[in-house]
Amino acid sequence: MSEEKQPLLSPLNDIENEYKDENEKRDIDKLQKKQSLIQRLKDYVKNSISKKTATILIYVFLYILSGVINSLLLKKVMNVFTNYGFFLNQLTNYGYVPIFGLIVLYKILFTNDIPKETRSFPQWKFVIMGALDAVTGYFVVIGGIKTSGPLQQLLNQSVIPFTMLLSFFFLKERYSLIQLGGALVIIGGVIVSLIPSLTGGDSRGNILFYNFFYLISMVPYAFSNVYKAIGFSSVEDMDVWYLQYFDALYQSLVGTVLFPINNWLPPPSDMKFNQVIPQLEAGAKCLGGINTLVEQFNSTTGELLPTSCNYNENISCDSCHNAWIIVLIYMAVNVSYNVFILLVLKHAGATVFSIANTLRLPLTNIAFSFKFIMGSDVTPFSGLAVAGLFIILFGLGGYRVGSMIKQKKASNAADGADDQVVPKVFPAQFGEVISPILIKKKIPPKSQTHLRNQFFGKLGIAVPESKLRNQNSIYGDEA
Repeated sequence: MSEEKQPLLSPLNDIENEYKDENEKRDIDKLQKKQSLIQRLKDYVKNSISKKTATILIYVFLYILSGVINSLLLKKVMNVFTNYGFFLNQLTNYGYVPIFGLIVLYKILFTNDIPKETRSFPQWKFVIMGALDAVTGYFVVIGGIKTSGPLQQLLNQSVIPFTMLLSFFFLKERYSLIQLGGALVIIGGVIVSLIPSLTGGDSRGNILFYNFFYLISMVPYAFSNVYKAIGFSSVEDMDVWYLQYFDALYQSLVGTVLFPINNWLPPPSDMKFNQVIPQLEAGAKCLGGINTLVEQFNSTTGELLPTSCNYNENISCDSCHNAWIIVLIYMAVNVSYNVFILLVLKHAGATVFSIANTLRLPLTNIAFSFKFIMGSDVTPFSGLAVAGLFIILFGLGGYRVGSMIKQKKASNAADGADDQVVPKVFPAQFGEVISPILIKKKIPPKSQTHLRNQFFGKLGIAVPESKLRNQNSIYGDEA
């Protein structure tokens, strides 16, 4: 029987199959290495980052995200109510009173978070705090209408040198050279940011008068910071929601009587005394999506009348479509933002909060320049705006480093005593927290017994253990 003939191409087929097998094996090895690398990375993250650290990182991320969105929505709300600044001020004041009121009512009825000692706190201190915040909020809303979003973020940082100056006189606070240098750099950055408005070359909706009007708001804001350090120094544990409720209540009441200031303001925030009620009515219509100020044309020529809105840059026509939706979203985001502020302060501390707040500044200004985010309210970057941003960031960095060094030294000197953190939260229009208010806990003087025992210890003389046990505390006297 003849031998079976082998195909001539069989060697080539074998080579091709071997080549395919090698490629498949190589691909499998690559996939396994890739999966192994991913697994090692997961294991590294899992082993190196604890659950607590992961929670803090999530809180910080959500704080920064909600803070950026909060600032963007605040400017959008201001742009919608350009012609009704006083109404917007009242809306954002009174709108938060029932929200905080319900939270406080729930806490009083169903929890022990607000004891009688807290409820007996003097109301006149809340009145002062609310009045200062009302003035701050008024200047922010009225000035912010004609101050671009990025410029608002830069001007906000001026609260640091203002607070430092007031703390120097009223709290006898002393600052390191690093902190003072950082504050001076911040002031320089603010001046650079204002140059386009000062020279009249800003075409991004900024009006110099209202830029300075907004900047002035940082003065009562700084006073509010200092007052909290004075007025709440005796409070061991003030419930934040309780504080915010009365702050919002008195802020609303005081903010209502600030309308005479509008009588002397230039357009678009000018409002005569006899126009208060009509302005509030038109603002309410705008909230409902109804435009009051619309373009008016000459019936004969079809030209825009000189008395019509949009005839010049001072008075723009209403754009109230879906205004109530924007306001509701802003208020919801603002409340969430305030919650994340408290969570970061509680779980991460003031230092991490300050770092996160510094990171939020450039991210917010970048977001203002994206058209797909801001739409018609987009604010393109300018050379001086970028320069001002970098200068302020440099100053902020120096100030934060100086503050951390000083805080560390103070903690060591105070034998580990912590400061009480009272977050400075504007529940309504401002929605900005530049830095938490640190209230230094009063450290009682050390007793003669403790000082005597400490002196003996330095001399190498052992103190009988029975005497140490008889001491109630290093700060108290012998029992």
